[in-house]
Amino acid sequence: MIFYDPDAESLLLPEKLVSSLTVGGLNRHLLNVKEKVLLLFLKRDLKRVVKFGGGKVHLAWKPYRTVCQCEDFTAALSPFGAPNAVALAEELYAFGGRVFLVFGYCGSLSPELRGGDLFLPHMAIREEGTSYHYLPPEEMAEGSEELIDFLYDFFQKKGFSVKKGVIWTTDAIYRETKRKIDKYSSEGCMAVDMETSAMFCWGKAKNVKVASLLMVSDGFVDGKWQPFFKNGSFVLKRKKILKALTEAYSSLKI
Repeated sequence: MIFYDPDAESLLLPEKLVSSLTVGGLNRHLLNVKEKVLLLFLKRDLKRVVKFGGGKVHLAWKPYRTVCQCEDFTAALSPFGAPNAVALAEELYAFGGRVFLVFGYCGSLSPELRGGDLFLPHMAIREEGTSYHYLPPEEMAEGSEELIDFLYDFFQKKGFSVKKGVIWTTDAIYRETKRKIDKYSSEGCMAVDMETSAMFCWGKAKNVKVASLLMVSDGFVDGKWQPFFKNGSFVLKRKKILKALTEAYSSLKI
């Protein structure tokens, strides 16, 4: 079944929905956001970024969304999963967002990616449903090369372990089977997540820059799943990464 519809016009518009669900909806300009947008999936990550970035809650988006205005960019909390991330990106795009960076987490499929490492996907395998509503099946899911290279150089210079490569994006977290893991890893795929391919395709469809910076939170070692996110070293490293991320994104010129 083909989900892609080349008709660019949707009858349900994000600006209409957001305006109807927020306190700022009575005066649409109050909902405006900065051109640079950062999406995060954990409240504690958002809280740290807002602290590091001199931000505060964007009250006009209440009670519908948790959106914060930092000095140089807008940060917003997204639920996990491709449909949620893209829906939020659509809404923030409608009110001024033009560059989108996702900070999230991924599972390692490669011995080259260890717990706490950073991963910058440049291409993604499309095994989720959302992307097929934005681009036809034959289109590649690719991020902004310019934004990816900027982040890679920045974090390398800061001394972080960071790699670029291909990621597998899936909707079905509990269907990461041994057969699929073996197949994708043998083809050079380094990690798995739930949002990247959809965000990349959305960005291509909207002609906006999109990148994902992912921290390796778990992985598959000798055929078994291994979590890294409870390790003390992981927690400490995440705080350092979020501080560096805030500095990097604040310094990005668009």
